[in-house]
Amino acid sequence: MEPSPPRPGSRGRIGKATHLLWLVDELIEEVLFRFSPDDPALLFRAALVCKRWRRLVSDPGFRRRFREFHRSPPTLGILCKTVAARFTHTRFYRTSPSCPPIRDRRDWDVLDSRHGRVLMANALDKLVVWDPITEDQQELAPLPRHAGCAPNGSLAALCAGALCTNGSLAVLCAGAAGGGSCDHLDCHRNPFLVVFVGNDSEVMFSCVYSSEDGTWRSEPTVAAHHPHDRLEMSSSAFAGNALYFLFLRRSKILKYDLGTREMSVIHLPPGSDGVYGELALMTMEDNSSLGFARREGYTLNLWSMEADPNGAMRWTQSRVIEHETLLPVDALSIPPYVVAFAEGMIFMKTCDGLFSIDLKSLQSKNVLCNDYGIQKVFPYISFYAPGESGASWAR
Repeated sequence: MEPSPPRPGSRGRIGKATHLLWLVDELIEEVLFRFSPDDPALLFRAALVCKRWRRLVSDPGFRRRFREFHRSPPTLGILCKTVAARFTHTRFYRTSPSCPPIRDRRDWDVLDSRHGRVLMANALDKLVVWDPITEDQQELAPLPRHAGCAPNGSLAALCAGALCTNGSLAVLCAGAAGGGSCDHLDCHRNPFLVVFVGNDSEVMFSCVYSSEDGTWRSEPTVAAHHPHDRLEMSSSAFAGNALYFLFLRRSKILKYDLGTREMSVIHLPPGSDGVYGELALMTMEDNSSLGFARREGYTLNLWSMEADPNGAMRWTQSRVIEHETLLPVDALSIPPYVVAFAEGMIFMKTCDGLFSIDLKSLQSKNVLCNDYGIQKVFPYISFYAPGESGASWAR
């Protein structure tokens, strides 16, 4: 039996129905776009509403548009370097309730985290770049030896901060170098760079690892003018087209220009020199300028680098915030430490645990009650959607 011919005008009605369904999908997307990226489980629950919503949420195009809508990825957790019984471990603590549990990395030392990647080293002088969400990991070629490294070229000595070792490392998406066009919304599997900078009593030196060719490339050395100071193995800042590293005495910053591969030294305002926990480098809201947060007693002082009327760059104090407006009274029996910065958020270590502080709303959150044994903190910033994880869910 042959199918009956379509009734007059039925094709128009079918076309209108398809158009209406398309409009409904578009409206649903607009609603889902408003879900907070800090809680990816909301999208998972939305996908359970019906098959149509599940198809929308699981579409790679939707995930891309969702990330473009929010632009700034959330802080999913913090990577903490812990030392117990002379052994170094990296532990991941979730700050987002929907982030999948990430397994601890025993005998690995976290060195840096940026663009969804984590740089780590172990006592066997191995360097790896690790994606905690997908569990992808890539081992790097051995770091070239240099006069500024330990006598035996030991990376373990570098990570431990040995006095004979002056250097720091940073990882970033290769698309960020040279003013690249990558928006870092979904570049986990794209090529990356690892930058090593160091100094000794005579010169500053650097080398860059590219995941595309799997080799380190040494850069020309630059005369050093700070023989009694050294670079600290701590979190760097990425602003504009440059990486910034703190010197141990915290009176100077080393700038590494990713476009020209040149190094220069920036002096901090008077009174910045101190000990660990008193100062943290920051990337300002425009993502192109540098700033820092400095603890002075029970106040948090925010500084940014701005151009004066003559075009010269200078430090300007932008805000002074009393700790009592940020933290509970129980956390202020002794002055807190500034330990990390991430996307408009400061992390402070107190006698009552580790707190995150939103610099816009000035709202604080206790993200870790027991911070015993934690030496360094590296925020992990990345978009995440349920189903993307290859991480172990067993702790």
